[in-house]
Amino acid sequence: MKSRQRILRGVAANFGSVVTRVAAQFLTLPILFSSWDAERVGAWLLLFAVPAYLGFVSSGFSGAGGSAAVAAHEKGEMEQARAHFTSSWIIASASTLVLAAAFPLALAETGGAIAALRSVPQDVLDQTLFALAIYIIASSQVATLEIPFRAAGRYADHIALNSACILAEIAIIALCVISSDDIATLAMVLAATRCAAAIWIAVLARRAAPGMFQGPTGAWRDSTRTLLMPSLALMLLPLVHGLNLQGYTMVIGISSGAVILAGFVATRTLTRLLDLFTSFSFSMQFYESAHLDPADLETRRRLLAVMTLLAAFFTLGFSVALLIFGDFAQRLFTNAQTPFDPVLASVLLLAAGLRALSAAPFAMVAAANRHGTTVMWYFLASLAGLVLAAILADRAFALPLVLAPIVMAELFQLVPAFREALRMSGLSLGGFVASLLSRERIGDVAWALRELRRKR
Repeated sequence: MKSRQRILRGVAANFGSVVTRVAAQFLTLPILFSSWDAERVGAWLLLFAVPAYLGFVSSGFSGAGGSAAVAAHEKGEMEQARAHFTSSWIIASASTLVLAAAFPLALAETGGAIAALRSVPQDVLDQTLFALAIYIIASSQVATLEIPFRAAGRYADHIALNSACILAEIAIIALCVISSDDIATLAMVLAATRCAAAIWIAVLARRAAPGMFQGPTGAWRDSTRTLLMPSLALMLLPLVHGLNLQGYTMVIGISSGAVILAGFVATRTLTRLLDLFTSFSFSMQFYESAHLDPADLETRRRLLAVMTLLAAFFTLGFSVALLIFGDFAQRLFTNAQTPFDPVLASVLLLAAGLRALSAAPFAMVAAANRHGTTVMWYFLASLAGLVLAAILADRAFALPLVLAPIVMAELFQLVPAFREALRMSGLSLGGFVASLLSRERIGDVAWALRELRRKR
């Protein structure tokens, strides 16, 4: 019963998180465009691109540390669970401090050479970068505080709290852009909001899992050695997402200017609605896979097949709908300041579809701490793709061609993840394809859709 209640709360929290991300994607840009011109919007998007992705880096440490803490907590090994939390916090905080310091220094030195930032006065740029560095540090604390909630079996609470923080930031953005056109003011208020959120969540985490905060532990050094490699692998995942999302924002902003960048981000925001399904699918499987019996191959096989089919159906349906209604949606979305490019959207949809298909196998692999090879291939392909995109942009190729390397990068997640997931499930590729077409899968998919609809 307790396990079922945890799953139901997790489904509700993840669904709420999806709704929050939809709100964040659909409200933030229209709010910015309603009060700022495209050039100012593009400058803000470029400045916020790096902090937005660095805020996800610490989730790698909370992911690996949280899985280890859950296992220790369920065995009653509180000292070991506390050690995993402590070591994850140390690694995340130290790495984020370095990144937070490097970000403003690097951008302050190169800001004058970036087309999208030439209209931003140097003093405003310096203030904005300082505030966003604080935002990065506070975000790492919020991410690491997921571990106590997971150890107590209340990960849904952290998801809900994080969603509340995102909604609060949307309200803050609306108030700031309406009352001021100063980018630095917006950055400072967002940093203060994220700091307040970190303090608030820390208090609630201590109440949820007081044992994770009580007393010193001498086992954190051993825990750090144990968690370092899987943590680094998971840390690379948001880094990869940053390369494939914010990295292309940087490339286009530097090469094409703020107006074209604003249009690209608007189109990408619409296509990334598919990523909300991907995030929901991955999160639920990752959190709950830790509770599966490794010997239960049949459950793994059915889960992999069902979620792959659902991803394919969602991808196809969403892509068709967006290509039909995308022009109307983007003009409404940006107050008719940017046009919708169906060719550009098709490239982004293809990449998003490959990510959606990767969610099920990668969640299975990551929950078993066997994700290192997959993440490494994904990282290398994403880095190579971004370099290729920068070269193409520098040579003035069309925007869809500049973005084409992202499709190649997504394939380097899909193929290794499926290879490892099939190995873990004891399936051959032919056996997996046959399972997708079996009559049993139709019943499984219908059941999954009923459950998701009922548990909303």
